[in-house]
Amino acid sequence: MKKKVLCLIGIVLLGIILFSIYRKQYGYIKDIKSNLPIEGVLVKDFINQKRYTVTDKNGMFSFSNCNDLLISKKEYKSDTLKKYGCKPTGKCFNGHVFYMTLLEQKKDKK
Repeated sequence: MKKKVLCLIGIVLLGIILFSIYRKQYGYIKDIKSNLPIEGVLVKDFINQKRYTVTDKNGMFSFSNCNDLLISKKEYKSDTLKKYGCKPTGKCFNGHVFYMTLLEQKKDKK
């Protein structure tokens, strides 16, 4: 009986550890002027750029494990989200909102 209880406690603790390591961290990207979510922002891991995601209609993105992040979208100023990776040395983004600035449109010369 004692062995079963210890085994069960071990399994639960292992599950908690694995959940905390692999759970997805999420954040949001919004327009700095309108405060509206920006859909379609490319969010890439700074070191491993094969790891990327795109924001949804709510401006939400998520990663389970990442380094600093690069964010980019046509017509917006690209940026790096430093120190917000999901590794132990990062702050993680846990619902944090990041803002992007719309680039000024060049006027056609006549």
